[in-house]
Amino acid sequence: MMPRVLVTGAGGFVGGWMAEAFHLQGWAEVRAGISRWSSAARIARFPIEIVECDVMNETSMMAALEGCDYVVHCARGRGDDNTVTVEGTRLLLRCAEAQGVKKLIYMSSVAVYGAAVGAIDEDTRPVLPITQYGQGKREAEEICRAAAHPGFCIAAIRPTLIYGPFSEQWTIPYIQRLVSGRWRALGRAGEGRCNLVYVGDLVRLARFLIDSDFGSYDVFNANGPEIPTWNSYLERLNAELDLPPLAPPDRALGLRVAMRVPVRKLGKYLLANHKSLVSAVAQRSPQLKSAMLKTEADLRLMPNADEIERFATEVTYSNARAAGLGFAPTTSVDRGIALTVDWARQLRFVT
Repeated sequence: MMPRVLVTGAGGFVGGWMAEAFHLQGWAEVRAGISRWSSAARIARFPIEIVECDVMNETSMMAALEGCDYVVHCARGRGDDNTVTVEGTRLLLRCAEAQGVKKLIYMSSVAVYGAAVGAIDEDTRPVLPITQYGQGKREAEEICRAAAHPGFCIAAIRPTLIYGPFSEQWTIPYIQRLVSGRWRALGRAGEGRCNLVYVGDLVRLARFLIDSDFGSYDVFNANGPEIPTWNSYLERLNAELDLPPLAPPDRALGLRVAMRVPVRKLGKYLLANHKSLVSAVAQRSPQLKSAMLKTEADLRLMPNADEIERFATEVTYSNARAAGLGFAPTTSVDRGIALTVDWARQLRFVT
């Protein structure tokens, strides 16, 4: 009989990839755990068992885990709320052990290293500041470490920037920006390292660790086989999209970004605290609504302050620990971009 693997967060980008790829590989019976049925459309294309899987509900978790040999844990909360990431992981581990799960793969992030730069391996100490997201992942890792033992092995994977089809962070927004024609070359501002891992390689690593002996607990960085600059990544993506060369860098980019910071902060504050009032005012004034939509589009299509800092950062995450077990990522940046653009064309994100 084939083993059974539960993928939590299967309605999301990474969890969806895990569930689909495991099914297509045919090595296990896949149980796709989702928190909302509205997120099941993508994985419902395949004959995969889909179950409600609320990592904050013990009854739901025990039912989802029944008969499972392995778990790939991709579920997380929204935004900066770490409740699901921390307490949900704690409950999942308790239920998984009670149901006799042999091994769990936890999807963490290189955000646990905070502002560390240079060459980063799994033993690198975090450098402040650490984002709320990174702090939550780090707390969840410690919970995993404390729960692991020889009969219940746990590996935490720390992916870098996960790109590829369905990526709503490192793929789709950049395609939209390039297609808009308003994104310009970054010049010196884009010479930082772009640590990209193709989502298919991340799936392969998770499967590899399920089959490997790494002890009771360990953590593994997940990076791609090459580390281009941001300039190189965006220029290669632009070329694969068959778009004209990017316009020369905007010499006033830094000033423009700085001027947008208070606009972004004001917008976030109003939406968080006075959303109904903003909606009511916009409905009464078509001109104001049009101006708000244009401002939102402008902000989306241009770099923000966090991106400007990231584009210039010199940081490289090592794959050496996974390599020591015999794993190596195989998807080059050019191959990953080509696969991604082909997917985008099929879904008519680009023509």
